[in-house]
Amino acid sequence: MAGESTNNNEIVIPQLSRLWLAPVGTVAPADATVTMPAGWYTVGLFTEDSLKFNSEPNFEQVKSAQSSYPTRTFQTSDAATIEVDLQQWSGKNFRAVYGGGRINAITPAGGGAKHFKFTPPRIGGRTEVAACIEVVDGGKHYRYPIPRAMQMEGVSKDLAKTKEAVLPLRLAVQGGDDTDAWYVLTDDPAFQPPVPTITTLSPSTGPIAGGTVVTIVGTDLDSATGVTFGTGAGTALVVESDTELTVTTPAGTTGAKDVTVTTAGGTATKTGGFTYA
Repeated sequence: MAGESTNNNEIVIPQLSRLWLAPVGTVAPADATVTMPAGWYTVGLFTEDSLKFNSEPNFEQVKSAQSSYPTRTFQTSDAATIEVDLQQWSGKNFRAVYGGGRINAITPAGGGAKHFKFTPPRIGGRTEVAACIEVVDGGKHYRYPIPRAMQMEGVSKDLAKTKEAVLPLRLAVQGGDDTDAWYVLTDDPAFQPPVPTITTLSPSTGPIAGGTVVTIVGTDLDSATGVTFGTGAGTALVVESDTELTVTTPAGTTGAKDVTVTTAGGTATKTGGFTYA
């Protein structure tokens, strides 16, 4: 069918998963396959079906007497959580699951190997952590760096004889104005942005002194990072939508100039698209 884009290579089956934790502020990985920077550690083994990342935006609706449907819906907040059941018991994992706490060494009075005392945090004593979910499917790699997260739920453990006892790690993603709450790094070629196109420029002429505000209409313009008119770079670039942007022309010389838009997906050029007169 026209427009169909069926591709079974774009199905993701997590063949291997990891969860990394680190103190808040630890340098995040730069891409999907680079060795994790110093300061990160894995939580180790966890149950095969327990790892979940949930994005949970919240919305409100405006209802009006003139309509049986909401007349406007708007987002009030955003939220995301990490859920995983850890199979490995360790001091680090206990601190992660309980949101902090203290571990003290105890020397038995009668001698022998040390014992250890874990004390969970008191009210107001929970600490944030940085997290990174890692998923591998064959040659495709995905990482979800999360700069800040906090354990915000109670902890319930099943201590049954018939199965391993797991530590339920439940982290709520924390946000802030200075960084993205979470993002995805991947080498999956299916994420490659499409190459842009240019359909029209309006106006298509202007003075050689520059300063003309030009509207460029095309496709896949939402990641535009620059526009050139001949060899001069446009200024005041504003991406209005996926199909439209505005830019101010630089000074130029008389004649028709090629106009090139650069995006994450590549470049598009309108030959002789703008004329300096």
